Amino acid sequence: MMPSKARATGADGHIAQKVTDITDTDQLLRYALAGQLARLHLHRSDLSQARIAHAAGLRDSTRNAASALSQALRGRLSDDQLAKLDETIGALASDLAATGGLSSLSMRLSSERRGNLMTAHVPPSWTGRILKHHRPCSELDVLAQASALLAAFTAAERVDARSVAGIRERYSHEMELLVRRLILISVSPPTPRNYDAQIMLGSLASYAFEPMREWLDTAVRYWPLAFRVWPAITKLVKLRGNGDHADELREWVQQLINDSSDLRKRSLYPGRSLDLELALVVPAAWSPPSNDWVGRALLTRAQDKDATIRERGTAAMGLWQRVIGQERNVKDAEAELRALIAEFRDPRSRPDAAAGLRWVAATLEHVIDERVAVCNDWPEVEEPWFQHVRQAADELDMLMIPDHLRAGTKSLFLHMILQNAGVYRRHAIETIVTSGMTNPIARALGHLLKAERDEAWLRIRAEFALGFLQRANRWVEDDLTHSCLQAYQNLGLAALRDDDAPERARVTEVHASLFAVGDCFGVAGADDRAVSAREKLRPMLTDLADAQGRRAKVLHRAARAAAYLLTVTAQPRESGQADLSEVLLKKLASHPDDVAARLSRWALSFRFAEDGTVRPLLDAAEHGVTEDGPF
Repeated sequence: MMPSKARATGADGHIAQKVTDITDTDQLLRYALAGQLARLHLHRSDLSQARIAHAAGLRDSTRNAASALSQALRGRLSDDQLAKLDETIGALASDLAATGGLSSLSMRLSSERRGNLMTAHVPPSWTGRILKHHRPCSELDVLAQASALLAAFTAAERVDARSVAGIRERYSHEMELLVRRLILISVSPPTPRNYDAQIMLGSLASYAFEPMREWLDTAVRYWPLAFRVWPAITKLVKLRGNGDHADELREWVQQLINDSSDLRKRSLYPGRSLDLELALVVPAAWSPPSNDWVGRALLTRAQDKDATIRERGTAAMGLWQRVIGQERNVKDAEAELRALIAEFRDPRSRPDAAAGLRWVAATLEHVIDERVAVCNDWPEVEEPWFQHVRQAADELDMLMIPDHLRAGTKSLFLHMILQNAGVYRRHAIETIVTSGMTNPIARALGHLLKAERDEAWLRIRAEFALGFLQRANRWVEDDLTHSCLQAYQNLGLAALRDDDAPERARVTEVHASLFAVGDCFGVAGADDRAVSAREKLRPMLTDLADAQGRRAKVLHRAARAAAYLLTVTAQPRESGQADLSEVLLKKLASHPDDVAARLSRWALSFRFAEDGTVRPLLDAAEHGVTEDGPF
């Protein structure tokens, strides 16, 4: 591992933020803060970092506050500093809603930080009124309700367990509807509010385990967008894995992990591997060597030829991460993983994605040889795709990135594409989003998509990252819609015989690229771009909705993504005419694939109001009922 140089000071006086260890939460938080400060300076050049630090109350004078901020940017940001900087930067930066807060990022990156980061200062007398007499009109209203309830729980916890039980009993009725609404925010297209809802669900479950277990278990097994419920359970394990209800929590999580292979088959996005992320936070004592059920689940997924490259890589790297982090038997694990490496390098293992598996093998071999948990530098491979990634990273040298952030930005970009430990690949994306440095990264991802046309597994990573950056502009729209159309063309459907099927990696890219369009343009404020993107994709979406027989079967995952895109980008009727989403969802409601059909019926049950308007996804908490039952 390279030595950290994150504490060096650049020629411009700023502290260079070189991300040398993707597992180091402090490095990622420092980078994100430096990015937010740099963006704020663009809009308010009159505000020095010293004034911001003093306004945030880091110390009692401007000079002392500046010193405290410099120390934090060289070392560790405390929970209190994060909260104060969030409050101050949020008041000064008009676009913070698009980036999210530092405290929220801290909660997602680390299991160590807890505090009161996700709760507002709500007077106790307000809590009952907020929960009982206020019908939320927006996602922020729901998050405010959750924050008020969490504040009550944390205050009661400081007294005793009986006081916590009293809060549960007092608000038991209100909690059920609140939890349904939080789940709906959690499963919506990714935004800072989406992340915060997942954290709040896990936090609430740590205080009200019994009812929350039932609600979350139902959601992760049966809700149309169930794959995005896993992070809430992951957060619960991080918070209370060794606390109250530890035995019941272990039994529940073990059952979920045992069922995960079957659940992924019914998942709207089986390749996301969020169930594997839950497995990786399971405490070592829950899954001892004598009965290592987590290890068996990870190995099964790593060996599953029907799993995606993302899943197999995350599972394989996770097996080694557990060896290093939990001090398990290195000799036995190494022999098992060396056998996996040989399998990954066998071109017959996945002919349609052989280069992707070779890359998983190369990085897995690298971390084993170096005896490190995660890759922070990359083995060189003589393959064209690897050179395309390097060229895209070099594009960042020509874009407007502050000098003290350039090295860190390039490092995070490479992790977004090359990292095979899926948890840390996502951490890189979330850090960039929080920093506000999304524009240059989006440009580099667009460059990579134009340069790399052959390796579907690699393009999927770029498309996924581009969707999560939430840069809902014309350039990103062009990059993503072009990727969708190119992926669909690459299926070569016209040349296939009746008994043939497209390459699985190609179908997976169609699914991933459509999902990325939905993730990017299915959020509030992106309506114009959503309409434009859908129009470009209209022939493709119509073809997927109309597919029958064998074509519908081989493209069933693409149909699931189409249903998702149409659901989240639905628009109001114009002149009494049904929107494209409504028209195609009615077709997909009878699709042979039950997952696509159920999502479509669910969307139709509440999304399109009689007056022609489109209800928010949040309204499904009260209106989303179909013949399949309530979700």
